[in-house]
Amino acid sequence: MLSIAAFTLFASLTAEDFTAQQVRLLQVALDTETLSQQLTKAYSNCQHGESAIQWNALTQELESLPALNVIEQTLELPMESYRDFVQTLALLPSRNVRLWQNRELACDDEDGREQLFREYREAYFALELSPPLDLSFADTLVLRQQNQVLQQQRYQQLIASSNSITIANIVHKSELSAIEQANYLHLDYQSDYIFRSQKGWKHYPPLFLGMHRYLSAAELADDSQQWLIFLNHQQHFISAVPLTEARSYLELLGPEHWSFDRHGNLKRNP
Repeated sequence: MLSIAAFTLFASLTAEDFTAQQVRLLQVALDTETLSQQLTKAYSNCQHGESAIQWNALTQELESLPALNVIEQTLELPMESYRDFVQTLALLPSRNVRLWQNRELACDDEDGREQLFREYREAYFALELSPPLDLSFADTLVLRQQNQVLQQQRYQQLIASSNSITIANIVHKSELSAIEQANYLHLDYQSDYIFRSQKGWKHYPPLFLGMHRYLSAAELADDSQQWLIFLNHQQHFISAVPLTEARSYLELLGPEHWSFDRHGNLKRNP
């Protein structure tokens, strides 16, 4: 079983971190748990009347096939982590995980009762007899941690190799006079849109920058309006990240070193 610290990290996993085999096993576990819950609910509602004896007999067998025990033993996960992840998967149709719909079962519906219990036994034994995972949930967690460390190192390397890092807005190049356009933009620059530096880290870049890719008016509405830009010593682009996707970089960078006011005047931060 995983440690308590591992359970906390497990919560950060996303659906795409898991293999198809793991998802299938979670589906079988979900089927087993849901059918067990439906049988238990039906039993509690059918304690009186002629069908009570039959329900009591089925419930005794149900108690000999405890769903929660087999789920924890097979998945090697605590129930809390298993249920949280099942809910996460259910929100992603691409992973093909279905949540069971509760079925109302009349107490005297003998065929329905037998069918429900047959489905439960099939799900239970499918889970109990499932082959070992090629990649355990614990191994998935280790890989996730390793990938996070590697990604953090890549972030740090990009920051270290950059001469200037700036948050920039997209503006129309008509904000610049013809002379300013000649000063700031390459002679062959085609796009109507440019970057205006707002604030950033390390050395400050030019106030205006040509964009790293061509952007048409039609594309502008669907594009990020703010970018985190990494420049080398020649003020050439190393990388550009939409600000909405730059949280990890911003956490590493900390407070800005400088900013430009609305008039384009540079202000250095203490």
